Amino acid sequence: MDVLSGIEDRLAARWYLEIGSRTGTSLMPRKCGFVAVDPVFNLRSANFASTGDMHFFRKTSDDFFADRHLEHLGIVPDFAFIDGMHQFEYALRDFINCERSMTTAGVICLHDVCPFNGPMTTRDDTYLSRGTAWTGDIWKIVPILHRYRPDLVVSVLPAARTGLCCVTNLDPGNDNLVRLYDQIVAEFVLQDLVSLGPAHHYSSFNFVQAETFLSTIG
Repeated sequence: MDVLSGIEDRLAARWYLEIGSRTGTSLMPRKCGFVAVDPVFNLRSANFASTGDMHFFRKTSDDFFADRHLEHLGIVPDFAFIDGMHQFEYALRDFINCERSMTTAGVICLHDVCPFNGPMTTRDDTYLSRGTAWTGDIWKIVPILHRYRPDLVVSVLPAARTGLCCVTNLDPGNDNLVRLYDQIVAEFVLQDLVSLGPAHHYSSFNFVQAETFLSTIG
């Protein structure tokens, strides 16, 4: 099952926001209007299914949000997919900015929260150039949200290949992550999943099947 398509259908989404589009693979099936953000686009195809407006921003996500493009366009995304820089502090900022831009009924998805080997969890971004899977330390987003935003509903789906974290019950007015951002980064930056052991991560949550998650939204 294409979970993103399922979310789009269940929400009857009008707008989709994607951070880290690069090849455009996850953009192609979207039927609603979308906003795609990536500093280096390398689209594999222009065969988009969307019948709405399509906006491409070739810049970092930090610059994209700082320039307030969504506000200027009058776009409030129904759901967002974060698959940008694979270091947790970037993903955390992307989550903060996405939540601020959305309604309480929105869904934010983060890719790569379930690495399947140790080397792929490195923070060394040159690992990507080796042509092998790299999740970086995005896995840290799950315990961060559990600890610092217990009001959110955080569902981890066993989606291929490296898991999907789907977050609901959004509160755009909650500033906990902003206020505590430096503290959170200092607390988690040196944590290493190889040293901690995979059980440290995988015992902290129960997987939710896609069908079960989809039944809770829309």
